[in-house]
Amino acid sequence: MIDVSKLIVRSAGFRVAQSNAITDLTLLSVATDYDANVTQKIASLLPSDLEQRFTGAEQILETTKYDGEGVFLFFDASRAEDPAVCFNAPSGRARLGFPALTAFAQQLASAGVKRALFRGELYLPPLKEGTRRNVADVVRASFSGSTDDIAALRLAVLDVIMLDGKDLRVQQTSFGATWEMLGKYFPVAPAASATAEATRGTMCHRMEGSIIAERDVAKFFAQKTLGGGEGLVLRRLGKGDIYKVKPYRTIDAVVIGYVEGEFEGKFGVTSLLTALTYPDTPGGTTYSGPMLYLQTFARAGSGLTDEQRVTYQAMLSPHKVTAPLAMTDSDGRVVHFIKPRMIVELGGEDLVMTAGRGTENRTQFLTWDHATGAYTFAGLTACPRLIFPRINKLREDKDIASGGARMAQVVANPVRPGIRAQTEPAPPQVVRREVYAKGVEAVRKLVMVHKPAETNFPYVLFWTDYSSRRAEPLKVTTQVAATEERAKALAEKLIAEGVTKGFVRTAGLPGTSDVPGTSNVPASTTPGESAESAAPKKKKASKKASEATQAGG
Repeated sequence: MIDVSKLIVRSAGFRVAQSNAITDLTLLSVATDYDANVTQKIASLLPSDLEQRFTGAEQILETTKYDGEGVFLFFDASRAEDPAVCFNAPSGRARLGFPALTAFAQQLASAGVKRALFRGELYLPPLKEGTRRNVADVVRASFSGSTDDIAALRLAVLDVIMLDGKDLRVQQTSFGATWEMLGKYFPVAPAASATAEATRGTMCHRMEGSIIAERDVAKFFAQKTLGGGEGLVLRRLGKGDIYKVKPYRTIDAVVIGYVEGEFEGKFGVTSLLTALTYPDTPGGTTYSGPMLYLQTFARAGSGLTDEQRVTYQAMLSPHKVTAPLAMTDSDGRVVHFIKPRMIVELGGEDLVMTAGRGTENRTQFLTWDHATGAYTFAGLTACPRLIFPRINKLREDKDIASGGARMAQVVANPVRPGIRAQTEPAPPQVVRREVYAKGVEAVRKLVMVHKPAETNFPYVLFWTDYSSRRAEPLKVTTQVAATEERAKALAEKLIAEGVTKGFVRTAGLPGTSDVPGTSNVPASTTPGESAESAAPKKKKASKKASEATQAGG
């Protein structure tokens, strides 16, 4: 049922395939059908809907909404090797051999289960209380994470689909029985806020939740989200109705820049760059000093009407100032900085403190000098991230001096960062370079670069493939990696697949660089010339070259 040729060995038995690793078409069909008829029919609610929609005494199953990747968990006791597989449908992405999946298999085997299919959530617990990691962190841990990252993966089991020959998809209208069944096979869930260290004993568990009266739903939602939870999934046990509800946050922020461009045959603002302000003094409540301290918060374009985009462009363009640093949007369009005056209300699904790999989300800390009318970039510092930001409205009733865009909206008792002297980031370093040639007709070159500046993927690999006989002679492939271990694995794969019979190493040493000072291979070595022949020597003219010289002579 698994195409092992698709699997990449990551570490300590953990293997992963990006797609097409599941060959059992019936299994994929059942999983795909479940997604279409259950997962994709979950209705979304706003927090404001809860008190009006859930008012009676009917029993509701409230469960934690995990910020991870929805997966299917297959178990077959007859498989001596890899009795459990974690996969996605219909893509066939697969993961095998990680600790949480091993725990899943052991729990079912000890209960005497022979063959089963469950719905689950693959997630990462927080590194520390008050933070939360998301689905992007799960994907990074799977494909480029360290051994510790993989060991930190957890499985929350959400539903049972097939069990020892019984099709339980029809049990959605009597989910109380499913809830009890999940409790029979899997341990009680740790609190969603529990750290990776605190959950080592429960790597695979039933989803966190409880059965409550529907009139208590709003109270439970407030309690869960106040503690940093992503939201709730709600089920009416006798009807099969499923809802998900996540916080909707509104924050007032000052506009400090904008991006402009064409849209629908018009020209106007495509997005606004916003910031939050720190008080004049630590712990203070005033924002009217000679210097304004700002933290970039969110860039948003959703929510603006076409008319507003045109109007805002005309309103903001006269207030342009010199940019304190170069910034662009995802399409490479320049962010134009403006005087900090206008305040807008932003809305979003939630606030999280993490970026990639569980690290703190960091944004630009700026100062604005009212006297000189200039910004200064003072470094990067932690700031909450608004998920799916949207511009709700212009807040003409708010002003900066009275704290209309204060940081305290998103962080309790915010501490203003210290102002650091600006320093140039360290330049990228070539840490590995290898060149292979097949005569003068073909060249393969690997260059691995490490970028010391803060980034989620500090390693970049460039693979150059040149063949004079192809219609398109030159092809260059770029790959990125979050860790040195992953970068080395990608490099070895590129070399193994690209350096075929007939190619000879002409520059660089295995796993090293031929950058001067880091390798004993001469920097002047060129394709088609071995290290031994790199020393200068007189070259014999070829027959064709000799004839050409005579013809021209």
